[in-house]
Amino acid sequence: MSVLAIFSVLFAGYALLIYPIEKISEKTNPEVKKMQLKYSPQS
Repeated sequence: MSVLAIFSVLFAGYALLIYPIEKISEKTNPEVKKMQLKYSPQS
């Protein structure tokens, strides 16, 4: 039970702290935008 609690705390910390920072850096990074345009499905 304690292992499950530790993993849930780690996951919540990642979801609240690290994930938004990664998303912001993706949006501001011009190289990532080029790759997204290159590999996105063309409609």
